[in-house]
Amino acid sequence: MDSVTRIGVSLDPELLALFDKLIAERGYVSRSEAIRDLIRETLSENDWHDESQYMIGALTIIFDSSVTGILDKLGKMQIQLGSKVKSTTRIALEDSKFLDVITMSGQLKELKEITREYTSLKGVLRGKLTMVSPVKGHMHFLGSKN
Repeated sequence: MDSVTRIGVSLDPELLALFDKLIAERGYVSRSEAIRDLIRETLSENDWHDESQYMIGALTIIFDSSVTGILDKLGKMQIQLGSKVKSTTRIALEDSKFLDVITMSGQLKELKEITREYTSLKGVLRGKLTMVSPVKGHMHFLGSKN
């Protein structure tokens, strides 16, 4: 940051105490950095209104490989997505569980649909899409399956 502008914020003592507890738990070194992150996240929400926006994303899924056909379905989906998928990394967890990180790019609406397709597969236990607008650098998060 080359320059900064100072602002004043008035908060109820109870709200400030909760905020201080939260930022301490998250390891922030200052209230200012925590507030900057909150503002960045809020601003990034605006990108979600334009589903034609080009995004780059990482879909993280946890799946159970013992579910019949899940490995074949995951492989076929990746082939069908073609150039939208940039890379895939698979990590073995415990038992028959695996974590896949699938990096991809496309319009926001496409990435949301791809996420729904993956997370709706029988055997996928959880899924979360993290996206970034390459132009603005704002981060986005989409859903989870418990």
